Formats: sequence, C-alpha cells, structure tokens
Amino acid sequence: MSRFDDLGRDGDVNLAATWASMSGRGIGAARRHGPLQMCATGIGEAFFNGAYLTERCDDPDELVQVAIGFMADHDVPWLLWVRDGVDDALLEAGRAAGLRDAGGPPSMGMAPIPTIPSPPPELEVHEITSADDVAAHCDLTSRAFGFPVEIATRLVEGTLTDPSICLLLGSVRGEPVSTALVSISDTTAGIYNVGTPSEHQRRGYGAALTWAAIDAGVRRGCDRTILQASAMGRPVYEAMGYRHLGDYVQLLGPPER
Repeated sequence: MSRFDDLGRDGDVNLAATWASMSGRGIGAARRHGPLQMCATGIGEAFFNGAYLTERCDDPDELVQVAIGFMADHDVPWLLWVRDGVDDALLEAGRAAGLRDAGGPPSMGMAPIPTIPSPPPELEVHEITSADDVAAHCDLTSRAFGFPVEIATRLVEGTLTDPSICLLLGSVRGEPVSTALVSISDTTAGIYNVGTPSEHQRRGYGAALTWAAIDAGVRRGCDRTILQASAMGRPVYEAMGYRHLGDYVQLLGPPER
C-alpha cells in the first residue's frame, strides 16, 4: 500500500468519525455496522445524512440493506459515500437496490505537513471558546455555503466540550470574515467548514483558516491532513500542497422503487 493509499484510508476514517460526532448530538443518531458508519442528523437534506465506508466489506448486499433500513427508521434522505476504487461491489449493490448516482467530491490529503505560513497581516485567527464565537462561525458558514443558520448551529452543537473538534475564527478589525473546523482522528487532521462569505473572498482568508486548522491539528499531535474539496476550493488546496486521493462516489437514497 502506498503512502497516498494509506492517507486516503485515513481520510475515509476521519470523514466517518466527524459525521458520527456531529450526528451523535441532539436529535441525531449514529450507528456502526462493520466498516460502514451510518449518521442521521435529522436534517431533511441528503448531504447531512450519510453512510460512510471506511474499508472494503464482505457482504455488499447485506450492508446496503442495513443502511437503507437505518435511514428509513430516521426518515431522512441520505448519501452512501464510497471513495472510488475502495469497494466497487458495494456501489454496484447500492445501484441494484435503487440508489442513484449523485456525483461526489474529491478526497485530498497532505503528508507530511510543511511549515505553516503566516496569515495575511490584517487577519487575526483564534480558536473558538465562547458561545458568541460559535454563533459567528455558524453565521459565516451559513452565508458562505447558502444553507440556513439553524443547520449550521445544529451541526456544531456541543463542539466546545468535544476534544476531537476545534473551531477557528478569523477576523479583520473585529469583524468575523472566515472560519474553519478541524476534526481529529488518531493523527489525522480533517479540515471542514472552511467558509468565507463572498464579500470577504479573494484575500487569502480561506487558505489562512485552512492553515490555522492544520496547525491546530499539529498542536494536537497530527502529522497528516485531509479534506473534501469543492470545485472552487480544489485549486487553492492543490497550491497549498494537497494531493488528490480519489473522488468519492455518492449514491442517493432512499432507493427508487
């Protein structure tokens, strides 16, 4: 197994663990079945409810039916996430059961972690420790990604007391302009929720918050970092040194009948 195969697997594990952490709070639910982590946040959009494969499975048909049943119990649309090449048989079983292809983002990773560059001089970055700063994080992610602030709030509820999660906030002259979340699994720093509203973009703030999140991971013992990139973010991450680890294939449920 190559170094980047290993890093891709670490990314799969981090993705599953991050959503399990967010789904395990409030009205959400998380359940593990073999190599599949199932997470239902209770939010009525498929992206926020998922079944995440962390390694090849022995019985693809059985695993797909377990996932379908779990999501039906929670009455939510959902996505099956399988990184390309990890388990083609599971994807075929999902399609045969009526799940529909829905695209999927690239997985990207970087190891070792290089020297962290300084942020733009006007940008002040700190780890979030107060409810007011959590609210600012939620406002920024809501505006950056275009979903209701109530969803952002639900996803990060309880993170201030979760040692595996750290939120970061970037401000210019006291105004919050960019934010990020780092999720720690073993020695992997997973970067999520890098959000910069349109009026503050193209100033290097998103990259700076990504580096700050990586640095928060390093200070917690991480020696590698992963993320899932948007089309807009991928060139930024490639310039930072992230490598492509394979695209995630997403299958949409509930199944068509």
